[in-house]
Amino acid sequence: MDDGAETLEQSVALVQMAEKAGTTDLVGTPHASPAYRFDPAVVQERLQQVRTAAGGAIRLYSGCDFHLSFDNIEDALQNPRKYTIAQGRYLLVEFSDLLIFRNTEEILKGLQDAGMIPIITHPERNRLLRKRLEDIAKWCDGGALVQVTGGSLLGRFGNSAFEFSKLLLDQRFVHFIASDGHNVEHRPPTMDTAYAWLTENYGKSLAETLCVTNPRAVLAGERVSRPSLEQSQAPRKWYQVWR
Repeated sequence: MDDGAETLEQSVALVQMAEKAGTTDLVGTPHASPAYRFDPAVVQERLQQVRTAAGGAIRLYSGCDFHLSFDNIEDALQNPRKYTIAQGRYLLVEFSDLLIFRNTEEILKGLQDAGMIPIITHPERNRLLRKRLEDIAKWCDGGALVQVTGGSLLGRFGNSAFEFSKLLLDQRFVHFIASDGHNVEHRPPTMDTAYAWLTENYGKSLAETLCVTNPRAVLAGERVSRPSLEQSQAPRKWYQVWR
């Protein structure tokens, strides 16, 4: 659709790679941004083409990487199911790398009042959000959720993203781990290595919650579990005292 697979064959290769790594359900999330127009009809058409070509390898759904912009927000408030995952309640929200709105808390609340539950995507890869831990905590307290990219846990996006991912995990501000797959070479749609890293460093219970239980709840339109400190085998850090 945009910066991911460029052909049907590449899309099928991504689906098959995800299946071999143990994925059972996959959400395609083209962008809605100034650079990429989001057209639900085209998305559904392409998604069905991939389903047919992949032969039902895994279950496929549509979603959107929803950029926080004035036009997008206004449209989403008028069309609450246009951008959400599987046309349900959950909305993947991507922040700008250049500006964090001063009224972000109000924006997130407005989306929730319209029936959407915002999921903040890959904050560990956003240099501005890495400086906003207290804001992230406040947004989570207000009902927002957080998704971290599995590759960040493996160091694929640099040390800053890796360290902030661990900080978010230690604080229990992470509700999902996602592949954010774009291609088979550098951004694979696989989750097995991230799951193994979580299991080793934070315990199987938390790995299951972030990679299986919570994603399943999103697809079913159910409430997501908010992980507790007791769910992890990782030692408590000094900076957890403030929480």
